[in-house]
Amino acid sequence: MNVEYLDLPKIPEELIVDIYKTIRNTTPKERHAVPEGTDAEKYNAWNSIKASKKLKEFTNSIFNFEHDVHIFVLSGDLPVHTDNTRDVAYNYVLETGGATTNFHDDEKTLVEEHNIETFKWHKLNVKNYHSVLIPEPPRVVVSVSVYWPKDSSK
Repeated sequence: MNVEYLDLPKIPEELIVDIYKTIRNTTPKERHAVPEGTDAEKYNAWNSIKASKKLKEFTNSIFNFEHDVHIFVLSGDLPVHTDNTRDVAYNYVLETGGATTNFHDDEKTLVEEHNIETFKWHKLNVKNYHSVLIPEPPRVVVSVSVYWPKDSSK
């Protein structure tokens, strides 16, 4: 299963306000939190913003594993790819941008289409090929990533 909705608490309204404040206060130069060694620099439409301390405290209260948190602001489509820094993403969509999240087989043929619901945590299998079509940007997503072991061969 490439998409699984999770029964986790919603992000509180005061944190939603904090997320948009973080987006507003992050300069364009700072919008790729860690571009080195990732695919971030390949996609101009993809912005990764470091989460605030408040948002990290909230995610620590609902995820009982070591993780990192970013806010993704997508201003256009993401082509077929696999994530190269994680196998699983735990996402929470604030704005859909009318997006369709698609999964593809190894030949990059479309096999699944999903219109991800807002304000619900979901788990994505991002080790499989996937793409995101965003006809009405922006798409705003809180994304939780599980750390890979430092000695991992990934």
